[in-house]
Amino acid sequence: MSPVDLKKRPAGKGRKKMMFAAVLLLVVVCGAVGLSLYWRWKGNREIEKKRRIAQIRVQVLNGTKEAGLAQKMADELRRRGFDVVDIANAENDSFPETVVVDRADNSTGNAAYVAEALKCKNIIPQLESRSYLEVTVIIGKDYIRPQKKGFLGRF
Repeated sequence: MSPVDLKKRPAGKGRKKMMFAAVLLLVVVCGAVGLSLYWRWKGNREIEKKRRIAQIRVQVLNGTKEAGLAQKMADELRRRGFDVVDIANAENDSFPETVVVDRADNSTGNAAYVAEALKCKNIIPQLESRSYLEVTVIIGKDYIRPQKKGFLGRF
C-alpha cells in the first residue's frame, strides 16, 4: 500500500459540515458576548442617568394664569426623580411657551435632562454662579392641555 498525501486529499462533506458548525458556533458565542456587554453598558448608563437626575435641583415657576400648574409639574418631575426645591409664580403670567432655564451648567446637560422629561424644546442658558439651583422651569401656555370630555365626564 502506498502512502496517502493528506494535504492533497479533497475535502469531504463531513469536513465541510464541521467547518460550518464551528463557524456558526463562533458567531453565536460572539453574538452572546456582545449582547451581554451591551446590556451591561446600557444598565450602567441608566443607573448613572438616575443618579445625575437626582442631583438636579429644579425650580418650577407658573408663567400662566392657570392656577396649580406649577404644583402639577413639580409632582411630575419628582415622580421622574428630580429634586424640586421651589414652586412659585413667575413675574409674568403670559409666557407663550414653556422654557427650561439652565442656571449652572455650560453644556446645558442638566437642563437637557429636564427638557427631555417635559418634552420641551426651549432651553435657555442663564448661568448664575451664586444660585443654588441647576434648572428653572417656567411653564407657558403651551403646557395647558385641553381636557377631553369622555363618557363619564372630564378626565
